[in-house]
Amino acid sequence: MRCALCPNVNCQIPPHGPKQRGGLLFVFEAPGNQEDKNARRHPPGIPLVGKTGQEVDEHYLPLAGLRRLEVTCHNAISCLPISAGGKLDPTADRDLSLLQSCAETNLYPLIERMEPSLIIPCGNISCRAIFGEAFDLELRHGIPTESPWGPTFPMYHPALGLHEPKKMLHVRTDWDRLRKYLRGRLVVPVDPYAGIEDYAEVTDAAEIRLLDPTLPLACDTESGREGPFCLTYSQFPGTGRLIRADRRDLLDTLSRILRTWHSPILFHNWLYDWAVTDTMGVEFPYRLLVDTMAEVYRLGNLPQGLKALAFRELGMTMQDFDDVVTPHSTKKVLEYYEQASWEDWPTPEPQMVLDEEGRWKTYRPQSMRTKFKRFFTDYRKSPDTKDVFKSWDNWEDQHAVIESVLGLWPGKDIRHAPFEEVLFYACRDSDALGRLWPILKRMRTLVRRYSQESWVERAHKCA
Repeated sequence: MRCALCPNVNCQIPPHGPKQRGGLLFVFEAPGNQEDKNARRHPPGIPLVGKTGQEVDEHYLPLAGLRRLEVTCHNAISCLPISAGGKLDPTADRDLSLLQSCAETNLYPLIERMEPSLIIPCGNISCRAIFGEAFDLELRHGIPTESPWGPTFPMYHPALGLHEPKKMLHVRTDWDRLRKYLRGRLVVPVDPYAGIEDYAEVTDAAEIRLLDPTLPLACDTESGREGPFCLTYSQFPGTGRLIRADRRDLLDTLSRILRTWHSPILFHNWLYDWAVTDTMGVEFPYRLLVDTMAEVYRLGNLPQGLKALAFRELGMTMQDFDDVVTPHSTKKVLEYYEQASWEDWPTPEPQMVLDEEGRWKTYRPQSMRTKFKRFFTDYRKSPDTKDVFKSWDNWEDQHAVIESVLGLWPGKDIRHAPFEEVLFYACRDSDALGRLWPILKRMRTLVRRYSQESWVERAHKCA
């Protein structure tokens, strides 16, 4: 059935496979050119043909212990989108409206009739249809998750490996994890320290002297617009310590201890942290530094972001910088704009500009006061969609004038957040890094000994 927003240009491809209650339902994103051409030649057509369909039938489904005739396959959008190349943008309102309309007309009634024992959405668009909101696929792919429609196993789209060969291992691992899940053998990590973490600020140099130079030291830094804010470290799971950047005495004590250090010192993206620690005056012995982001990149089968890595390998739930900082910085920026809107800014001089027909005309720029008042008018209409930080970029030619009157623009700065929130957020990074290190070391020794799908699991058992 065509939905209300359907362009009615390309073939509508129905679901394929048995539709008995309690079966497995794979939800892909939308038909491609091959599916549309096949449907015109052999109506009504089937989902997932061409190179991607061949890979699914001959490689991925067998990897999960399944066959095409045993499962039901459908698309979140039933016909080839008319956008350029048939591509869909999960952030575009037009595509999201089409997704919702088509899913309500075709996909959701199918789910209600089938009552599948497991829904397997493949790709961002499919996950959006099933979960009803933006879904962090990098974080949660290959991990069983509850959705409004019941048990769900989100995965990367099988075409991802064809478009990005470096992602092939991730796609293969998803299907292998699906096999383990269907057989009741998938182990999902759980954070054993959740709710009992020992995170604290260091206020006495005596605590730094307790560090054991024979054990790895996991470190991280945080900085803001005014420079470094803190350095954190961890040596034991579930623990983290924070040293403020202005505690020169404590940082000097740490530097002295590091001169006699002889175990690995871990940073996740040392190229960033190096500049921060250098500004703080902390000297790390370079020969002992290990950049775990580089280690993960070489392994090739893990996410590089620490948040996704810790969640997938440790079961740790972590926050992004924006999660902690943006709400508090937004308030500071709005206060800054509010103050600016009441200042008596000079009226810009008229300018002579060429119009579209090549004739000179007088252009009278708006004053900054008018611009700020217009900003608040737009912001009150849609506060959830108005980006208060990007708005500052629109006034770039007036930054110097504004800041000469009101002081530096607040921007996003970790100092705007309550210290208790910053403490947990910052210490958690070094804690996660310390917990990951034994697993990563074991992975490094196993990666060439076993298949891609088994060395990660073996590393967890042996770490």
